[in-house]
Amino acid sequence: MPWPSIESGFLRRIPWGSLRVRLTLLNTAAVLLAVLILLFAVRVGLREALFRDNDDTLRGEVKEISLALRAHYPDMALVEAELQRKAESHEERGWFVQLLDGPSSTVWASANCPDVVRDHRIDETVEEIVKQHAGYRWARRQIDARGKQPMYVRIGMPVSLIDRDVDAITWFLLPIGLAFTLLTPLAGYWLALRATRPIAGILRTAERLKPTKLGDRLETRGTRDELDLLSGTINRLLDEVARHVERQQQFVADAAHELRGPLAAIQNSLEVATSKSRSPESYRATLDDVLAETRHLSKLSNDLLLLAEVGNSLGSVFSEVVDLERLANQTVGMFAGVAEERAITLGVGPTVKAEVRGEQRQLRQVLSNLVDNAIRFTPADGRVDVSVSVDPEHGEATIAVADDGRGVDPEHLERVFDRFFQSDAARDRGDIKRGGGLGLSICRSIVERHGGQITLTSAGIGKGTTARVKLPLRHQKAS
Repeated sequence: MPWPSIESGFLRRIPWGSLRVRLTLLNTAAVLLAVLILLFAVRVGLREALFRDNDDTLRGEVKEISLALRAHYPDMALVEAELQRKAESHEERGWFVQLLDGPSSTVWASANCPDVVRDHRIDETVEEIVKQHAGYRWARRQIDARGKQPMYVRIGMPVSLIDRDVDAITWFLLPIGLAFTLLTPLAGYWLALRATRPIAGILRTAERLKPTKLGDRLETRGTRDELDLLSGTINRLLDEVARHVERQQQFVADAAHELRGPLAAIQNSLEVATSKSRSPESYRATLDDVLAETRHLSKLSNDLLLLAEVGNSLGSVFSEVVDLERLANQTVGMFAGVAEERAITLGVGPTVKAEVRGEQRQLRQVLSNLVDNAIRFTPADGRVDVSVSVDPEHGEATIAVADDGRGVDPEHLERVFDRFFQSDAARDRGDIKRGGGLGLSICRSIVERHGGQITLTSAGIGKGTTARVKLPLRHQKAS
């Protein structure tokens, strides 16, 4: 029976490209590197420690025998007996002893004293020294020979004995390091699996998400670690996406509803006109109705395009400087004829010079919409005032459009900026030049794009309305 190939076995089932496998491999490599560095450091440090300890021992022994030899000198028989005793007492440690009466003249040496040490010349200017040469390490000390030529004694050992001890400890630690290396992938994979479990939950939730089903949220464990914070951030993003999709769905539904009315009116008018022969005056009246509905459709489509343009340009950086006082005067001048025709007083003031950064065309659109709304919903003999003020402390400029017209029901104030929203008063007015319910929504989008805010206040029906637009001055950063 053939052995199964590696590709068809366990290794093939491992998700090598997954984050937990990469974390395991990185963790294993880090541990392996740490083990190797630790073994190297232990080996080097141990060797240095053994050498220092051995050097201290050699110094103590050579000092001890020097004192003994000074006491026995000049009786060389006693001197040699003391040297022999020292050599035999440390024979198992490989120690050797040598006595010299000159730089390279050996008086006595133990049997295990190597030739390379015997022949090594002494530096007579140094009284005591620890030296290593040709694989041997020794301590050498000068002995005062009572007025005669000084003598020197060497006690040393092979360096290989220290290396043997270091190797023994290294081989003892090596299996421990190998065991750590083998256990690290298992422990690392288990830890990586636990660490990446929230990410797996994120992926499962993301796979379930659909534009029509955005209610699922990621589980938060309350640990407040990075993954928990990531889950919270994604949940907030999903909340925003869900609200955005809901607004878009509502917008599409409202747009279809608003467009359906004029289209149905056009269709009905044309069907009635073509159902039988009619007089030229009847056809003209039908065409006038169709033209009015077509203009309304054109305004709706232009407003929708403007909303899309503003939405796509969010986050733009403005380099143009707009003088709000001049803009207010220009807008009032543009609507002066319309206000006069409706017997409405349209005035400017008080105003101050206020410069902001923005797109002049869009800011003119905002002010035009507000003035147009104020005129359309203010009765004859009413008044509309446009003012510009500056708040240096907060770094903002304010444009206010106030009228004493029909006002807005307080319960509708929070919805007046919604797309296609029209209060009952607006629907009942019956203006030919009616709006599509997008004017204030366009104003809000433009103002927010410029880093400002727009509000509408009214004391109630019949008590007038005031619209205020606050924009950061040009030396201020848009919030």
